[in-house]
Amino acid sequence: MNVKAKLFVCGEERELFNTNLNYNRLIDWNGKPTSALMGGTISVTFESQMYDDSFLEWIIADRTENKKIPYPFDLYQLRDGKIVFYQDDYDGLEIFEYNFQDGTLINYHERFCNQSGMQVTLTISPAMQDYRFFNNSSWSKKSTTRYIKHWQESFIPIKEATPYKAKEDTTPRFTCYYTDLEGNKQAEPHTGEEVYLVLKTENAIGQTIDIDLSNHTKDFVYNDKVIENDIIKDFKVTSSEHKLKLRVVVQQEGERETIQN
Repeated sequence: MNVKAKLFVCGEERELFNTNLNYNRLIDWNGKPTSALMGGTISVTFESQMYDDSFLEWIIADRTENKKIPYPFDLYQLRDGKIVFYQDDYDGLEIFEYNFQDGTLINYHERFCNQSGMQVTLTISPAMQDYRFFNNSSWSKKSTTRYIKHWQESFIPIKEATPYKAKEDTTPRFTCYYTDLEGNKQAEPHTGEEVYLVLKTENAIGQTIDIDLSNHTKDFVYNDKVIENDIIKDFKVTSSEHKLKLRVVVQQEGERETIQN
């Protein structure tokens, strides 16, 4: 397959004669690695053009006027760029890229000969790069071929997406109604009847509550005792539903005024 490559950096584009990417480690006499990964430099060669002074300005530039940048990081200028590889021709299918950020130019070499004309070779040392960075990828996504050096300045750590979780409603809620002994709901119990007071709760298990029956014409007997002021006091909620068996009786003489919560 015929492959073409183009450099994009400093606002310039250059069609490349060749490019080299270099990684290496130091080894001992037996071939065992004795160093961390080194290198990561990218070299490119292209035909000299009118605006190659952009690259000369890059290698000459420093940031010593910016007092916020400490020495020796102020001795060079950083650029982002990429090398794009195409199938067959420069307007062909984009195959992959060498994508880099926080790159500094460490070598500018200009050469002329009668046979090949004037050529420029650049060597770029990037602090962050993705090898074979495919065009459907993103710097915001993880890459198994990403190489980030400690002197990078613009890396933003990846934040894992947090799934949405609705805020849990923990407000206690209570619902009361009467039923007959067969479980049929009734709006108002009648004197002489036995009924169930059904108490349904949400987020209330473990709480102690007062149940106000609020009836001025009838009294209720619960656990063989007339409920004083129609209020069942200090009832312990142990379930999401309780059934309290009550007997409805005539209002007792001398009944004190009903107390509302």
